[in-house]
Amino acid sequence: MTNKPFRRGLATFLAAQPIFWMSNVAYAQTMQAPGGFGASGAGGVTVPGPLAPADIEVMRGERGLASAAAPVAPVIDETIDPDKYICGPGDVLELNFWGVQNFKLRVTIDVEGRAFVSKVGYFALQGKTLTQARRVMRDSVARFYPRLSFDVTLAEPRTFLVQVVDDVARPGSYPSRAIERVAAAIGKAGGFGPSASKRRVEVRRRDGTVLTADLLLYTLTGDLKFNPYLLDGDVVRVPFEELAATIGGAVNRPGRYELVKTRDLAELVELGGGLLPSATQLLPITLIRRGQDDREDLKTFEFVAGKAPAIPLHPEDAVRIPSAAELQQSVVVVGAIAGAVPATAAVTPAVTADEAAATRRLPFVDGDTVRTLLERVGGVGPLADLTGAYILRAGRTIPVDLYALVMLRDFKADLPVELGDTLVIPFKRRNILVEGSVFAPGSYPYNPAFGVEQYLSLAGGRSRNAQSIDNVKLITPNGETKDYRPDLKIDPGSSLVVPERNFSRSEVVQIILAGAGIVLSGVAVVIAARK
Repeated sequence: MTNKPFRRGLATFLAAQPIFWMSNVAYAQTMQAPGGFGASGAGGVTVPGPLAPADIEVMRGERGLASAAAPVAPVIDETIDPDKYICGPGDVLELNFWGVQNFKLRVTIDVEGRAFVSKVGYFALQGKTLTQARRVMRDSVARFYPRLSFDVTLAEPRTFLVQVVDDVARPGSYPSRAIERVAAAIGKAGGFGPSASKRRVEVRRRDGTVLTADLLLYTLTGDLKFNPYLLDGDVVRVPFEELAATIGGAVNRPGRYELVKTRDLAELVELGGGLLPSATQLLPITLIRRGQDDREDLKTFEFVAGKAPAIPLHPEDAVRIPSAAELQQSVVVVGAIAGAVPATAAVTPAVTADEAAATRRLPFVDGDTVRTLLERVGGVGPLADLTGAYILRAGRTIPVDLYALVMLRDFKADLPVELGDTLVIPFKRRNILVEGSVFAPGSYPYNPAFGVEQYLSLAGGRSRNAQSIDNVKLITPNGETKDYRPDLKIDPGSSLVVPERNFSRSEVVQIILAGAGIVLSGVAVVIAARK
């Protein structure tokens, strides 16, 4: 039986392929050896005879071309799942044939989403998973090459543009590959902005689907489901934070975390890595929260069934979990002590985390008072609200007049301290209060660059009855009154008072004459009515 027609057809097929090679030229040459594939194989199946020299030259030339263009293997973080990988324009697929002949063929999905295979035709692969693409190509190729086994694999994933917008360092379009994830695209855009949310990153697909990437949980757990793959036309949006709180004390990962699920104390403890073995439930959980009047309040909560309670949190809350070491006989001083800053202030290299927490635990000494505690912590800070201090004792509060004790040195205001007490010294109001004859009196945010004129402008300016700006008074947080001058420094918590002007003599005369005229007019009306 002659095999010339088969060899001529195979040579024609090989010459038509763009990238095509034999796995080994020596293997092709063995076709001519006695007992090779030119003889009857197992089961009496007659297979094609020896290849012609021209056929071998074709394969040798194609193999050299493919070796020169061999791509560098892409870096991937896990094996591609063929049931999830979506094919698209630019993907390079590798067709592998083995059996009677061994060879490979590479095809590229064109911009219309189709791949062309010689002698078979076009395959529409856009939007199909890799598994679906294999099934479609196997069914068609098998009809044309019945004596060869066949399979398809992804050789090179495609490259496309992804839009990265909102709170990133450099918003814009960046090239990405179909095996890259959301975190890689944000890294190409320069990383997160200063107020960016790492837990609510949105991935908007062309079909309208919106995915959410939680890159904080991805960083903490390494679970790839929180860092999805990118697709053609994706828009990655990095929104701003909505609610973040700080946790410290006996937890595995103290720090500041954004809350996006239950937004409560239980979620914050979970993000903090859970409780340390040294955590104790015999002491309450403490929470420092800034109220609407800019004062910091201390709240305490008990553990519930061995866990942190699901207490809703507010933005910039500061939570501390107690440890067993704190069970020793001690008292606590919290708030505006020397060297402390408000818990909501940013922690800089010059401000340590302990200073920002503004919490000092001191061994209790029999006979301790408020004054002795202040001496042991170095006194109060410049931002202390001396009129709002109190002692927290067994769930009740005892007011402490620190202004009389510290400023007036009135030791009658000193109070004894008991074991387990917490002395709370709130931070004073940081806003500027503008009162008096202005159009919009009220409290306005402190700005270190503002002077008297700027704060009066925020309040709508002086009203019609206001005295001149030279008569404006500044009342400092310590109660000192200062007269206006252009370079007057305004400290946080100060108040500006714009007095109303008094009536001049001429204005008083005009008011009296106007009143007399009204009276005379009334009398004239009464007389005329009687006539």
